[in-house]
Amino acid sequence: MRLYIMRHGHAADSSPTGRDRDRPLTDDGRRNIERVGALLRAHHGAQLPWILSSTYLRAAQTAEIMARFVADSAVQLDQHQELEADEPLPMSMLRGLAERDVDTLIVGHHPMVIAMLRILVRDSAKLPLGLQPGMLVGIERTKRDVPSSPVEGTFNVSTILKP
Repeated sequence: MRLYIMRHGHAADSSPTGRDRDRPLTDDGRRNIERVGALLRAHHGAQLPWILSSTYLRAAQTAEIMARFVADSAVQLDQHQELEADEPLPMSMLRGLAERDVDTLIVGHHPMVIAMLRILVRDSAKLPLGLQPGMLVGIERTKRDVPSSPVEGTFNVSTILKP
C-alpha cells in the first residue's frame, strides 16, 4: 500500500468572499501541481483509485489537477472536513485507509500533512522538515501487523517531489 501525502498548491492571498476556505490556487500554483502530477506519473507510474482532499477550495483544486495525471479510470475523489487545517489529526480516517489497503493520494494543509507523516513514518529523519505548497511525499507500507503502530503497520518514505 502506498500513500501520497501532499500539501495543496500555492493559493491566492484572498478570495472574493473574504473567507480563507475559498482562496483558489494561483496560476503558478496550478502549474506547479501539474508538474508534480506529471513527475509522479512519469517516474513512479502511479495510478490511484482514490484521492482525498480537504473541503477548502485550494485543496480540492489540487486534488482535481492531480487526478488528471495519476487517477485510474474509476477514480473516487472525496472531500473530507477532517483534512482541514484547524482539525485534529484524522486518526480514524488513517486507520480506515490502512484497513482498506488501497493506494491513495491525500491533499491537505500545513501543519497537518507533516503531522500525518510523522505518525505514519517511523524513521522521521527521512522526512522533510516541512512541506512547501505543492510538495508531495510518498510512503509505502513495509510491515502490516505492528502492535505499537497507531494505523496498522509501518511506512517508509519512497518519494519526495517538489514543485
